[in-house]
This record gives sequence, structure tokens and C-alpha cells, in this order.
Amino acid sequence: MFEEDSIQETNSGLRKEGNWSDIARFGEKIQNFLEEEQIGEESLKKFSEWRPKLEESEGDVKRKTVDEAVMNETESEKETEGAKEDLKNASDKIADAGKKAAKIETPEKEIIEASEQAARPFYSRIISFLRTLESLVYSWFALRFNPYYLDTEKFSVDVKELGNGEFQMFIAFQEKEIREKMISRIKGGS
Repeated sequence: MFEEDSIQETNSGLRKEGNWSDIARFGEKIQNFLEEEQIGEESLKKFSEWRPKLEESEGDVKRKTVDEAVMNETESEKETEGAKEDLKNASDKIADAGKKAAKIETPEKEIIEASEQAARPFYSRIISFLRTLESLVYSWFALRFNPYYLDTEKFSVDVKELGNGEFQMFIAFQEKEIREKMISRIKGGS
């Protein structure tokens, strides 16, 4: 049974301790509050995807924390057509540059495009490797000693394991008015 009186008020938000089920239900209450108050569509979406859920485990929240923390895919990675195709396109651009140079025209545009095209698959592979490395570092080290967390434009949330199947979830709002509304609504049970 979810106990309202076990929710603790802090100077920046609310804290709830309990088993996974308690924390998941607390997350549901927070999500309902965010939806009712229409507090930042993007922040709500991130929280809804990240928050602990009854059907999930701590490992799921850990994975989602890592996914949220690592760098996003770059435009160059999205644009690459694969090393073979990118290098073929670069070769075509160099050929075009040669034709322009033979006509005593400036092939500057073609040379720039060719160099960008040639570098794209290498850059893409390096960034992909760095993202994988960053993910491993977060998983193995950062989250081993720190709580799982989500930072949004409107609020921050963290979940940490206390031991013996007990967890603590904390949500903090920067804006005092929103924080007070949340405390009143969730802790007051209205």
C-alpha cells in the first residue's frame, strides 16, 4: 500500500523511500501532476519514458539513464551512406573538380564537398565508438557510485538504491510556485 505520509518534503521538492512498487507509484503520481499542470511537454515526455514503472526493474532505469546521458547521433552520422558509397561520391566530386580545373575554372566547391564526403564515414565510426565508450563508462563507473537521474528543463529526478530492496526517489523543481503546487497536491493527497 502506498503511504502518503512517507513522502518527505525538502527545500527543493519531494522525496519518497520504499520498495520498487512504492517508487513506481510515486512516479505515477508525479507524472499525473505534470500532465494536469501541463509542465513542459518535452520534460513530461522524458519523464514518462524514464520513470520507474511497476513492470520494469532497476536495470531498466539504469539503461534509460545511460541512454539519456550519452551524446546524440550527429548530423554527419545520419547523412553517411556507408564508407563505400561516401568514398565513391567523394571520388566523383574529385573527378568533377578535375574537369573544372581543366576548363580553367575554380573547383573549390567540388574539392570541399569531396573532402567532407571522404571524411564522413571515418568521422561517423569514431563518434559511434566514442558513444559506445561513453555508455560503458556511465554504466560501469558513474552509475555505480551515483543515483540514476534525469535532468529536464523544468525539473530533475533521481532514484538510488538504499539496499535490502529499498529505493529513494527525489524530484526537485527550480520554480518555487510549481514546487509548492506539487508538494500540496502529492503530499496532501488531493
